[in-house]
Amino acid sequence: MTRLFIGLPIDAQMRLALRPAHDALSGHDHILKTVPPENYHITVKFLGECDGNVANAIESTFLEIAVPDVDIPFTLSGMGAFPDMKKPTVIWAGLLAEPGPMSLLFKNVERFASNFRFREEKRQFSPHLTLARLRSGRKITGDLLKFIENNSKTLYGESSFTRLALYSSKLTPEGANYTEIKSISF
Repeated sequence: MTRLFIGLPIDAQMRLALRPAHDALSGHDHILKTVPPENYHITVKFLGECDGNVANAIESTFLEIAVPDVDIPFTLSGMGAFPDMKKPTVIWAGLLAEPGPMSLLFKNVERFASNFRFREEKRQFSPHLTLARLRSGRKITGDLLKFIENNSKTLYGESSFTRLALYSSKLTPEGANYTEIKSISF
């Protein structure tokens, strides 16, 4: 079984811009697990565990996904938690991008995934960058709560998505290791 997902890689400039947020969140490792900056990406479609035949078919046809002809500009701005600050599971940085190209890309990826009998996502695509995941049963309080509130409107920077990537993900006790298998340039 191979654990797969499709995502938009974040460039080195944006990883560097997010470093202060990563460092601040890392100081709360008793209640959360930060995502290493080298793993920063925007998930477009999580496929999960795929048997060998399906994984091979996905990999061999991945380049057929229709992607934009030009880069997609975006802004990373703000910080918050999903599903909300009272019962958080994820701390995120917000992503602002032109909705047309992002929506079309999302639909094309969904169409591609449906060829392999993956369920279509019913929720509207809400692109975000996961900065950390809270440990089970933990809450955001004190200094961490203040930090997130103080950064709810912080502008981290602007860049562009230049490619769509197929990743494999291996779970380890230290966290997930992502490997880019293939990518399609815009």
